[in-house]
Amino acid sequence: MPKRSPLYSVQKGAERLAAQMSWFAAQLMLWVFMGMVVFPMLWTIFASFKTSPEIFNDPWGIPDVFQFQNYVTAWTKMNAGTYILNSLIVSAGSLLLIMGLGSMIAYVLARYDFRGNRFFFFFFVSGMMIPGYLAFIPAWFLHRSLGLLDTYWSLIIQYTAFNLPFTVFMLQSFFKTLPKELEEAAVVDGASLFTVFWKIMLPLSKSGLLTVSVFNFLGVWNEFTWVLITISDEKLKTLPLGAVNIMQQAKYATDWGAMFAGFVIILIPTFAVYILFQSKLTEGITVGALK
Repeated sequence: MPKRSPLYSVQKGAERLAAQMSWFAAQLMLWVFMGMVVFPMLWTIFASFKTSPEIFNDPWGIPDVFQFQNYVTAWTKMNAGTYILNSLIVSAGSLLLIMGLGSMIAYVLARYDFRGNRFFFFFFVSGMMIPGYLAFIPAWFLHRSLGLLDTYWSLIIQYTAFNLPFTVFMLQSFFKTLPKELEEAAVVDGASLFTVFWKIMLPLSKSGLLTVSVFNFLGVWNEFTWVLITISDEKLKTLPLGAVNIMQQAKYATDWGAMFAGFVIILIPTFAVYILFQSKLTEGITVGALK
């Protein structure tokens, strides 16, 4: 076996050192980023159990006595419960329309070759290239003329229109990779086209459907601008707008502990969705990338 030159050993040592340094730098950046995300959350949680004097006098300390009353105040007097209910209604209604229409449109565009197929696909994709803020003014006048302002439908319809292009674009790639033999076998066995779509294609695409659903849910749940300009009735406001109201009420009542408790309540549904679907979400993103 021929001897390796000293230069070769030095080169390999330098490559290993560079790889180790890269790994260390990546780990350091991840830990720093995690600290930047986790620390404010922990501080908010601890602050939600403090009184207002404790927050100002000892902002970094643990509460002497945990003030659970802050959560009761946030839920009742600051209407956090109403805001959560409104957000759930709007998010559920929007998600039902987005995923229902988006999955059917994406399936047709992915599985059927007809004249105008590419035109309709790029028509939907072009919706992702237009900033949503540009549509707010004409959409507001349209909703006013239809009498939809200050209603759930104003939010649900607009959120469906905003998120439909992304949904079609993502799901189309999943449907295109499914084997046609499954469709053909089902049709030969007497299944209708709707049965093929509902009982065969949708279950096979559940990872993609779940991933897109989570992204759409978070987008609808956190949307602020459209609800700000269309909803003025306090009983119909969603969580993002409710957070502003909670801040204003806490400011005038100098009840900062209740304000942070309201913020924690607002964060709970988002955390719950991520914890429940974390593995499926990662799997869906990976599968979509590979496909």
